[in-house]
Amino acid sequence: MGLHPFDKRSIVLVRATAIAFALLLPAGAIQSQATGTVTGRVTETETGAPISPATVRPVGAQTGATTRADGSYRLVLPAGTHTLRASFIGYGLGQETVIVTAGETVSRNFSLERTGIAIDQVVVTGSRRTDRTVVDAPVPIDVLSSEDIQRTGLTETSQIIQMLAPSFNFPRPSVNDGTDHVRPGTLRGLGPDQVLVLVNGKRRHNTALVHVNQSVGRGSTSVDFNAIPANAIDRIEVLRDGAAAQYGSDAIAGVMNIILKSAPEASVSTTIGQRFSNTYGSTTDASNQVSFGKRDFRDGRVFQLDGNFGMALRETGYVHVSAELRDRDRTNRARADVSNQCLVVTPPDPRCSNPRHIQSWQGDAETQDRLGFVSAALPFANGLSLYGFGGISSREGVAAGFWRRSLDNRTVRDIYGNGFLPLIASDIFDGSGAVGVKGSVRGWSWDLSGIYGTNSFEFSVDSSVNTSLGTASPTSFYAGAQRFNQITTNLDLVRAFDRLGFFPTSVAFGFETRRDNYKLERGDPASYQEGTVRILDGPSAGQPAAPFAQVFPGFRPVDEADRSRTNVGGYVDVEANLLPQLLVAVAGRAENYSDFGSTVDGKIATRYEPISGFSIRGAAQTGFRAPSLSQSFFSAVSTNFINVGGVNTPFEIRTFAVGSPGATLLGARELEAEESVNFSAGIAARPFANLSLTADYYRVNIDNRIVLSGNFIDPSVRTLLENNGIMGVSGARYFTNAIDTRTNGIDVVMQYGLNMGQRGLLRFTAGHNQNKTKVTRVAATPPQLAAVSTALFDRVQRALFEVGQPRNTTSLTANYSWRALSFNAHTQRFGKVTEFAPAVTGAQDQTFGAKWVTDLALSVKFFDRLGLTVGGNNITDQYPDTAITPNQTRGIYLYDASSSTWGVNGAYYYVKASYDLGTLLSRQRRREFAIAPESAGGRSKLR
Repeated sequence: MGLHPFDKRSIVLVRATAIAFALLLPAGAIQSQATGTVTGRVTETETGAPISPATVRPVGAQTGATTRADGSYRLVLPAGTHTLRASFIGYGLGQETVIVTAGETVSRNFSLERTGIAIDQVVVTGSRRTDRTVVDAPVPIDVLSSEDIQRTGLTETSQIIQMLAPSFNFPRPSVNDGTDHVRPGTLRGLGPDQVLVLVNGKRRHNTALVHVNQSVGRGSTSVDFNAIPANAIDRIEVLRDGAAAQYGSDAIAGVMNIILKSAPEASVSTTIGQRFSNTYGSTTDASNQVSFGKRDFRDGRVFQLDGNFGMALRETGYVHVSAELRDRDRTNRARADVSNQCLVVTPPDPRCSNPRHIQSWQGDAETQDRLGFVSAALPFANGLSLYGFGGISSREGVAAGFWRRSLDNRTVRDIYGNGFLPLIASDIFDGSGAVGVKGSVRGWSWDLSGIYGTNSFEFSVDSSVNTSLGTASPTSFYAGAQRFNQITTNLDLVRAFDRLGFFPTSVAFGFETRRDNYKLERGDPASYQEGTVRILDGPSAGQPAAPFAQVFPGFRPVDEADRSRTNVGGYVDVEANLLPQLLVAVAGRAENYSDFGSTVDGKIATRYEPISGFSIRGAAQTGFRAPSLSQSFFSAVSTNFINVGGVNTPFEIRTFAVGSPGATLLGARELEAEESVNFSAGIAARPFANLSLTADYYRVNIDNRIVLSGNFIDPSVRTLLENNGIMGVSGARYFTNAIDTRTNGIDVVMQYGLNMGQRGLLRFTAGHNQNKTKVTRVAATPPQLAAVSTALFDRVQRALFEVGQPRNTTSLTANYSWRALSFNAHTQRFGKVTEFAPAVTGAQDQTFGAKWVTDLALSVKFFDRLGLTVGGNNITDQYPDTAITPNQTRGIYLYDASSSTWGVNGAYYYVKASYDLGTLLSRQRRREFAIAPESAGGRSKLR
């Protein structure tokens, strides 16, 4: 491991790519072809109003044109006959055949009818064909449009996806170290790292952060959706089916493809919001007496400013820039700790006043985000198109750990006489860039690209102390950093054959090489130092003091890592219409990794439409997920508060890197790839043009799932480690292929649109996801652990997989628009979840009931430019069930944030103002793009 990116595998791939490309490239292919121009407008059938940004694309081509503010478009195409398709979400497809003559300009206008549903949208996910729509895909695909995104009223991309896609879950844990700053999302009840995320069809890199504490996603890395500004997104295509054979590692649960904006439009907007909630809390009076009961909360203020600027380049080119600034304040639903805070000594300790105000913090972290994204394409006269996209984001965050009382042995009372609340501060950077070139040769459309992505997470600790350093300890520490970067290159080729083997067939194949690099950097010495100062006073005076910075021990020199790996792969993807009503798609993929070997996977999918408007579809495939470098090489100490006998007890848990002496001592083995078998079957019905219904069953069997083991906290583990020279920790864990799982689920989506003409348009969407995961195998406990009476994978960790996420989620959305007014209503039911406690008796297990969360928004537009939206999320102020008394940590944490699907913050209200600059920009470019139709022949010319 740690190979150079240009190792032998990469050289083989480069040679294979060059040979394949050379076979397809004829002499003189880069010379200009005989071309003509197609111009026209895309308008609405009823009103004749322009539709922007609609897409006009030749069937079978990888590039197309986006309409401008006046609905106009311009395409330069090779001479010959072409079939053009015009599409826009919420409208039916438009299709026209055009004959292009070299050097001539021909006009084709499109008139699209409003349907209010998105199934006629052309999608680019799940198929290499460029004319596949949602309705004729053999697997389920959701399309979340920019209009849908704007109507949510939410500012963070992860929360937006959760509202719009019932199969996507985005829990909001709190007091969870780095997970408070980068929260993971899941698809179809599986893991955060089992969904592949693409941007403009290219693989998106994961974060460097490893989620190691007790919440959904424990032991995984994930993509940070919030590093992509929501206002940069044109649409999100969610493929709810396994696709590892098409796209490679991680696509076990499905694929989420984020398509960036390309329209020549410009706008600015600002959002101001705040939490207005009424729930149980605590207050103190002038005499420092605490009272409990209902309390009003006014916190979690959000200020966001964002903008878009897009302009057209040449015929089909564009550049679009998006930027976003967001300042989110903390929320806090913790209650005052009324237990004794001071050491019981006579006379009373003058350093401690036994404060009873709210010391703890449970809720959202404070974050400041700065994001920017750009997407661009530049066509050339020879038919080539150069494109690129990418962005950067930075986030600074602050979250808290558990309160340390003055009487605790982890407090240096001469520094913190009244106790202290240690804080974790984050400095997160995310950057990405892609560049590529597209073209066509001998009927093949080809796409050659390179993508770079990087993410870093730097930890700092404030208001803390290293108790083992005594009064000489600093109170702020740099705790180190995790960094990840990825380089990917792709060559994709696709061609549609009208009669290949007597059937209309599409053939695609391609190659990919990828290099991953993971780094873990040490912190300040004081953050990980095991000092010699013992507890200074109190009943434990003279005993060893807790080492390391409280709340987040720094990464040590022995933890440092700088590891890389490469992999190469190739795929073949064939789709054929064996009958006009029958589509069959077959895909195969082979990959070789430098660290654990090779894998070969396949997929077959089919769609049969026995009668118009009703189809049956299904798929079967194998898949895989490679162990991430962070799962193989992450090493750190974390302070975990674990409920032992009804008391949250702190443990210094060391995560041993697989292959390290500590992990070997406890029976760890090298990680292997996860392997899956997916089955799906469903129906898609469209009885009317404005009504659609899909229902899909899926089953996903995963072997050798990579998990973080249970926390080995039996005293015998500490003794075993100390006897082998590993000191300073009270527990251990490591990554392991410990379990097999089986997930069964059902997805149902219904869309209805009612065009009422002068009375407006009504859209209704309903979605339901039902899933159940069962752990079917747990690996045998290694003899090394059995000897110290510790289970490899305990009931607490099992609960995260089986009952830690809602088994069912229902989403209902209605939108009514009339002239300048729009009203949006959304309600979502999150099913029950259960959390297990370590006690095998189950006395402290708790199930949290299902809840409905409702959102409303009213929008109005003035002068066709200025928009104003007033809305609220969770307007009924729903909270999860209160935790049972043993799980409340002395009554401080009334809610269990680690199990909450929608958070513990209560109602949120906001005002959003936007200004559309698109009309101004179109005037500047009217000479170049306006079209003057002639009176006869349908021809047009540029003014």
